[in-house]
Amino acid sequence: MPSITSVLLVLGLASAGAFSPVGPLTRSRPVLHARPHAVAMSAELELAMEPEPEEVATEDCSLANPTLCEAEMPPWLRNMAELQERGVGSVALLAATAVSLTLANVASTATWWLPFWSTPIGPPIGGHALSPRGWINEGLMAIFFFVVGLEIKQELRLGSLSSVKKALLPCIAALGGMVTPMAVYLAVQMLPMMGGGSLAALTVPMATDIAFAMAIFGFFRSRMPASASVFLLTLATVDDLGAIFVLATCFASHVYPGFLAAGAGVTAALAWMCRKKMTDMRLYTAGGAALWWCLLRSGISADIAGVIAALCVSTRAVVGLTDGTTEHLTERLITRLSPLSTFFIMPAFALANTAVPLGGLRAAAAGSAAATVAPAVGIGLGLLIGKPLGIFGSTWLAIKLGAAQMPEGMRNSHLGVVSVLGAIGFTMCLLLTEVSMPPLLQPIPKLAVLVSSLVASVVAAGAMARMSPVEAAAATTADEAEAVAKKED
Repeated sequence: MPSITSVLLVLGLASAGAFSPVGPLTRSRPVLHARPHAVAMSAELELAMEPEPEEVATEDCSLANPTLCEAEMPPWLRNMAELQERGVGSVALLAATAVSLTLANVASTATWWLPFWSTPIGPPIGGHALSPRGWINEGLMAIFFFVVGLEIKQELRLGSLSSVKKALLPCIAALGGMVTPMAVYLAVQMLPMMGGGSLAALTVPMATDIAFAMAIFGFFRSRMPASASVFLLTLATVDDLGAIFVLATCFASHVYPGFLAAGAGVTAALAWMCRKKMTDMRLYTAGGAALWWCLLRSGISADIAGVIAALCVSTRAVVGLTDGTTEHLTERLITRLSPLSTFFIMPAFALANTAVPLGGLRAAAAGSAAATVAPAVGIGLGLLIGKPLGIFGSTWLAIKLGAAQMPEGMRNSHLGVVSVLGAIGFTMCLLLTEVSMPPLLQPIPKLAVLVSSLVASVVAAGAMARMSPVEAAAATTADEAEAVAKKED
């Protein structure tokens, strides 16, 4: 029932203004005051004769840069946001992964750590009780996807996806970065030594962990041009949108149309709230919870309720402050939820989903090589070879064919680093592994995701460490000088 489940995402995107005939919103611009007719005509002629200035990529309010939002933040939250921008979130994520792997492989702790994550806990929903892993994957991850959805909404309406010119090259890169890893995975499964292989995990290597990739980038922000940050964020945003669509349409099982229809009704109500520019988050919370319950009962991934609800938050809605000023609702939510997602939800997800007992890997590999080893090899090569090749190759080809231009300040070396950062699958790939494969077959593919993401992180970090801030600045200056010389010619 993919065509029915996709209705919810279409409704959410429609509320985001992606299909608006009047075009996307733009940032506020200075208003010209009334002036005498002759002066006004002179000014208009003067403006018409001047060449249109080129847009320069700049970092803006996003989940990777919450301190750039105009929303007010208490000191403790601003401190967390600054730590997030410096990449400390990736340290917390790696620490949680190390803790979970250790507890799962020490005899004295594995006896309670492994069963804990699969033990039903809490009130039953729809006749079944969720385990701690289920509450995190289906519950907390809905909040994570809400933050991702806010980022998608910002980019659609105000950012780098708000016009075809801005979005073209990152979208081409994202498409190449999704298709090529799946092609590599498919090629691996066709090798004779794979024993027939398995297509179960075909979509796993298509995903990029936007938060982890931006966190690694944050460590070396001063060594890369600002346009590289915008390019990576836009690419990863489109990539996540593709992964969310796959979750919504490809892994639905035992779909109940009645609950799906109820979810469509709740989505329509949230979209109406968006059109009215409502700012009462209690109503959005209630609507999001109702949508989550409907999706959980309908048989599709309940965590996508977060992104659908986020797409229904208006970027035009403003919240009044006590000092008489206002702030955008979307920016307020990003500043408050982004650190929570980075330092609590993602580490919790890592604790729950990386509890892999390494001692049983050999037995599992020997017992069902085609069902475990073949997907793991396909995932690993899909991420480490397919992702960088797809992102770099599609971008390079688009530029060579004249379909788009390299972002200002970026060179092929910067594009190469961004391509490798796109191979960090981690959270999204683990989530796709959870829904695409039976639990008994997940350990080796999960380990492949972890190792591949770690290798990509180290390679990208090493490449950026070799770039000095002077080189990054020089690249930008050289490109600006070259652009000026072309204009003069």
